[in-house]
Amino acid sequence: MIGKNSISKSFFRALGVREAIGVSLAGMGPTLAMNLNPQEPSQHVGRLIPLVFLLSTVLVVMVAWCFARLSRLHPNAGSAFGFVSAVMGPKSGLIAGWSMLGAYLCFGMVGISGFGLFRSDLADKFHPAHHPSVFYFTAMGALVVCILSVTAARRAAIVLIMMEGVAVTVMLALAVAVIWKVLHGHGAQGDPPIQALFIPSAAIAPSAIALALSFGFLSFAGFEEVSTMSEEVKNPTSTIPRVLLGTVIGGGIVYTIVATAEVLGFGTDPVGMARFAASHSLLGDMGAIYFGKWCGDLLDILATFSALGCGLAGVMGASRVLFAMMRELLPSSRLAQLSLGGSSPVLASLFVIGFSFSGYAVMRFCFHGIGSDPFFWSSTLAVLGLLVAYLFVALSAGISVLRAHLTESRWKILIPSIAALSIGYTLWVNLYPVQQGAYGVIPWIVLGWCLLPVFLMGVGMIRR
Repeated sequence: MIGKNSISKSFFRALGVREAIGVSLAGMGPTLAMNLNPQEPSQHVGRLIPLVFLLSTVLVVMVAWCFARLSRLHPNAGSAFGFVSAVMGPKSGLIAGWSMLGAYLCFGMVGISGFGLFRSDLADKFHPAHHPSVFYFTAMGALVVCILSVTAARRAAIVLIMMEGVAVTVMLALAVAVIWKVLHGHGAQGDPPIQALFIPSAAIAPSAIALALSFGFLSFAGFEEVSTMSEEVKNPTSTIPRVLLGTVIGGGIVYTIVATAEVLGFGTDPVGMARFAASHSLLGDMGAIYFGKWCGDLLDILATFSALGCGLAGVMGASRVLFAMMRELLPSSRLAQLSLGGSSPVLASLFVIGFSFSGYAVMRFCFHGIGSDPFFWSSTLAVLGLLVAYLFVALSAGISVLRAHLTESRWKILIPSIAALSIGYTLWVNLYPVQQGAYGVIPWIVLGWCLLPVFLMGVGMIRR
């Protein structure tokens, strides 16, 4: 259970609904997701990508409902750590919190490595003869994230709103414009079969759609980061649940519209879908095709800032989870201290950004990651760790429903049950069959990280 230390060391509540939305939106990173995520599932379901995102939205809404329920009942900065501790006990809470902490540490790596990657690509476009290395730009991104993460939470949240809000607005405007042009005969095909994007043909097996759903599911990862702000948001028991559900529903609508534009924009025939799957920046390429090089460059610039926002949201989330865990396990630790005024856990934030940048450096120089390797390696690490935390949260939400069966309708147990099953399946398809190279090793790293608290409790180093 969340103990008395959580009362003695609390944040200054300065965030409103807008700031909470900014954290949740940046955690998802919609611009990054729609640039890089749809290509892989297209190899399984072809042009049914919009259907995949539509169905994924339904599943993730159920996961968001679990977070919303527990945020209303047990609001705390530890998110899964506090939720699961309150329902399933402190040992399960420690495993869930540790898994979430690892995921958010890796999301910090995702953000700064994505910034370095996109910024280097832009430099290559505008200064092809000479420009700094990807590592230099990544270090620059880490420095910016560091500065923002130790400022007052409200200022950091406003920055997130500005960066991701502008990017999503432009992305959605581009999608609507492309759909309009395609429907008026200016697309890759004169008469695109719109219904074919949402109605499976006999050639598409249900198992292929189920596999593709796992990739759509992962595009929402990070929406729950706002739950770590429960001790900083005004009226958290109502604000956080509304933001969680609203962000997922709104994000799902945007994803479905943008995915429709991307598939129609590249073309639904085999040639168009082959170009779709081979693209390294769907939005940038689509903007360049329909509106010129300037539009493609603009989308790439926005993706760069979206990566920065994703990194900042990850660092903010990780620092709050770390703070909450230290507050319970080792209250005398300096990582359990807030800045003057209770605006942010500064030392925890500095630790997180240092860990994230060090992790990126290890991937680059110790494991010889080149190009986008650190980005995709850290993404995979983050998502697998987060799914473990999701599973614990879904189980906790289900238990809380069963315990309250006298005051609530029993049908509600279906929501966390379906959420748990979808999370379990997503974990399974990411673990089996075993992949080659780094992606065959990454699941074992995540498993070791998640089981570390179990080992430490077994040898008596941690007592809960």
